[in-house]
Amino acid sequence: MRLRVLGSSGAYPRPDNPSTGFVLETGEGRLWLDAGTGTFAALQRAGVPYTRLDALVLSHLHADHCLDVYPLYYALRFTPGEGWGTERRLPVFAPPGARETLSGLLAPDDAETFARVLDFREIEEGSIVEAAGLRLTFLRTRHPIHTLAVRAEAAGAVLTYSADTGPGTDLPRFARGSDLLVCEATYQNARLGAPLHLSAQQAAETAVQAEARALALTHLWPDLDPEVSLAEARAAAPGLLVRHVRTGDELPVGGG
Repeated sequence: MRLRVLGSSGAYPRPDNPSTGFVLETGEGRLWLDAGTGTFAALQRAGVPYTRLDALVLSHLHADHCLDVYPLYYALRFTPGEGWGTERRLPVFAPPGARETLSGLLAPDDAETFARVLDFREIEEGSIVEAAGLRLTFLRTRHPIHTLAVRAEAAGAVLTYSADTGPGTDLPRFARGSDLLVCEATYQNARLGAPLHLSAQQAAETAVQAEARALALTHLWPDLDPEVSLAEARAAAPGLLVRHVRTGDELPVGGG
């Protein structure tokens, strides 16, 4: 398994780093995980053919995690000769109500608009999905709207993605034994906000409790210094491999 980082900014994109989005690649396919603002351009810049995606997973419907479903829709619908909209549709796994909510900004009177090229499938905590050679399971997190952390497993490798979450989610159990925990680290100790997100220190403490082999910090607030977040995470998890990921990064997961 390999992780490509499309973007990792929390809330809004930086000029050099889009909002949240990743691609998970296996020998069997490609899964796009979260489609935050700017990630569709990053997907193309990374050389990942959007017509060759096997599925898209949206952890929740905040704009910094889902907004680029719109350019994806247009690109697939109007790409000539590829068969999208006639021969095939892209599976989109998302929390309940995603199709109706997202269609409302595009065609308020036609909830079936996205169905022309995107096949929305509802997921909940406890759902199990097989896509792109991955086995995906989900955990409801503590966030203002329905949000799902994702555990992806393939050929013995395990990646867990926290999505957005405040403290108190059962993430350590869910991420147990992960080769890589991709965890939101929105805050720093001197800039703590409402308990809707984690700090870098809390992300590291979660990784230690989960006995993860490595930690990737994501979803940092855009005006924060990543070096401070890294220092706080490493202080909380001595000996753990910790890095801050951003657009263009590629990370092997497990033996892949």
